Amino acid sequence: MFFQCSLEPRSVEHHVLKKFVSTCRWQYLRRYNLFGHHGFGWGFAYIPENRNSTLVIKRDITPIYKANWKALTNIKTRFLLVHARKTLPWKKKEPEKVHPINIQEKFSICHNGIIKNHSFPHLIDPRLESIKNSSDLDTQKYLCFIIDELKKGKSLKEALESVFRVIEIGAGANAFLFNESECNVINYHNTNFNGRNHTLFISNDDGRVFVATTPLLSNAREIENHSLVNINLMNLELRMIKLEL
Repeated sequence: MFFQCSLEPRSVEHHVLKKFVSTCRWQYLRRYNLFGHHGFGWGFAYIPENRNSTLVIKRDITPIYKANWKALTNIKTRFLLVHARKTLPWKKKEPEKVHPINIQEKFSICHNGIIKNHSFPHLIDPRLESIKNSSDLDTQKYLCFIIDELKKGKSLKEALESVFRVIEIGAGANAFLFNESECNVINYHNTNFNGRNHTLFISNDDGRVFVATTPLLSNAREIENHSLVNINLMNLELRMIKLEL
């Protein structure tokens, strides 16, 4: 997954998209990744150039490497986010499980990692509790839990700290939590059996912030684990926040 945000509407370069798509194919099979493809659909979100406040979300169950991903270069926008879904090969393809996940709340989410479903607690908000119980998707439960904590009057930092003290993660709970005005980068992960982290990389220059699961740009640097990066999409003001866990 990755997103690009900028002060002025711009397109994502073809070579950047091509590099991202190449990481989603079987050919990207690596010693630490037994299932090296993201063949269970893909989705993207963007703010149209002529509408400053309406976020558009699109989803497709076609693998991104078989889809017309080059068309993304035609989108000129201040914010574009893309997520390709990977899951176990015996799982069923279901459009509603393609990220971004939206439950008609303050934020939508894209998530990279695994959260153990049994670790989600009872939620105070009845609607969120109902959504959580009716879904087997860890990402949707994760979003419900975060929103439930926010509705208690907590800041996002406080909400995430509460969430991470409760949930049990497999690979991680890295995520993009976003809406029309801000995008929050959540970096919270374990170390894999072979020492590799599921992490996130950021670059910030030339009026653009770019964050991805792999270093797609040459100047990308790894984001510190147990951290939150808040990006104001209107002015690109960036705040790095350490989560106290």
